[in-house]
Amino acid sequence: MIDGRRLNEDTYSVQLIDTQERLLSIMKSDIKEFTISRTSPMPSYKDKLAPQELADVVSYLVSLKGGI
Repeated sequence: MIDGRRLNEDTYSVQLIDTQERLLSIMKSDIKEFTISRTSPMPSYKDKLAPQELADVVSYLVSLKGGI
């Protein structure tokens, strides 16, 4: 079993980046089964950050992209 994020897909293959950040290219003909996770692998920070701390994190992240 391989866990990873799908980066690209063409007619014959799927490119993934696995949990160790390795790039994998897998032939579709070699895939027997796959599932798509509907939940984020990012841990929840609910009830772990105070409202101001969360606002500070969001402000910082926005500043990295130069605004919304």
